[in-house]
Amino acid sequence: MKRDLTAILTDIKSGKRSSVLLLFGDDLQVKMAREAILDVIVPAEERGFNFERFDGRLAPWNQIEASLMTPPFFPGKKLLWIENAPYFMSREQKGEFSEQILQLWAQGNKDAAVKVLSDLLVVEGWSQDQWDRLELSSAEPLCSLLEVDDREARVEAEALLVYAKSSGLDLERRRGAQGHRLFDLFNDGIPEWSFLLLTALQVDRRTRLYKLFEEKNAVLFLGLERDRTGRVSREQLIDFVNERMQKARKTLDPGARELILSRAGMELRALDEELNKLLLFVGDRAAVRPEDVDIIFADHGQGWIFDLTRAIGDGNAPAALSELARLMAEGEHPLKLLATIASEIRRLLIAREVLAMELRGQWKHGMTYSQFQQIVMKDRASTRNPFADYMCFQRAEHFSLKQLRSYMEGIYETDLCLKSSGSAPRLVLERLILKMCLGAGRQRTRSHQGAEI
Repeated sequence: MKRDLTAILTDIKSGKRSSVLLLFGDDLQVKMAREAILDVIVPAEERGFNFERFDGRLAPWNQIEASLMTPPFFPGKKLLWIENAPYFMSREQKGEFSEQILQLWAQGNKDAAVKVLSDLLVVEGWSQDQWDRLELSSAEPLCSLLEVDDREARVEAEALLVYAKSSGLDLERRRGAQGHRLFDLFNDGIPEWSFLLLTALQVDRRTRLYKLFEEKNAVLFLGLERDRTGRVSREQLIDFVNERMQKARKTLDPGARELILSRAGMELRALDEELNKLLLFVGDRAAVRPEDVDIIFADHGQGWIFDLTRAIGDGNAPAALSELARLMAEGEHPLKLLATIASEIRRLLIAREVLAMELRGQWKHGMTYSQFQQIVMKDRASTRNPFADYMCFQRAEHFSLKQLRSYMEGIYETDLCLKSSGSAPRLVLERLILKMCLGAGRQRTRSHQGAEI
């Protein structure tokens, strides 16, 4: 992102770049790029006259084009920003729309979910009359549109329908903003005094319009590099965190950095918000310490699973059950909790097999991360996250292979019970955790007595 954006900013300053640009991808990176471009084109003191912002979902194209053709009040360029540009969407994106709508709704971003729903309805050709005739008592058409069929998702779709109906969704106005003359604009040229910046949430790269923008070198995609788990890559997180710390003139303890990385979630925006809170908490102090992160930085990386499995590994049933109760009280779905526990147990099982075979004689109890790098990783191919490997090995050494395999069997039985019986989900999970804690307690007793794991 840095290299491409820097090149674009340089070309804008020198006048070498076309006066049209589409930004899309990660919303935080798009926001940062848009602000950087605005800073280059329009000084802050001139933005009252030389900067205009339009909502592409609602603003008629005639209004946008009239502004493009009107010279700025002050000398120099004026920038027109069309946010939520709807011109690059297509029906082929139906699955992407549905996934985003349900995700936004689940996150509590109800208004954003309704806006994306309006996008989907428009590209699917729904009329205002068709929407108005949709009864609250029958969410079947909406469920079909969102391609949901399980009971929980249908309940969410019904709640979304009620909220969308109460929001006064106006498809005719939304459809009126669809018309554009961007093809003509490229052919006829944009007035030398204007710069047109578009940001879009949904972009189908197969559309003719997108291909034209790409051909004219008028596109900047700001995506996130992700690892195999779907999380933002470690390298990109490190760059982002370091940049924020440098900007704030703070030094970051290595332990604090690793804790931040372990708690980072799926999106940069959430990480940015947590870093803002952290910097406010640190105040005038120059150094950010691990204890600062531990106190103020919310865990978006499902680090809670470490607390739960640590309690299980210690055979500490009260702590494990307390953690389960807290998570369920916060609204975590039982199947999601079970799936996350299962994922962790699988990682521990793989790590335990590596300890028993490849690392036999190299891994030592109490080994520091520095020793791990020097001894264990010295002759091994580097992984994407060696620190995460180190932490996983630390947790895995408290379990035996037999024990972890029995846990997987218990998880499988619990999954069947949750999906096929009328038992209370919390009681089913508590039964699994108690069984795992009792097994962990016996294992620790044998380990302390000197038995091999």
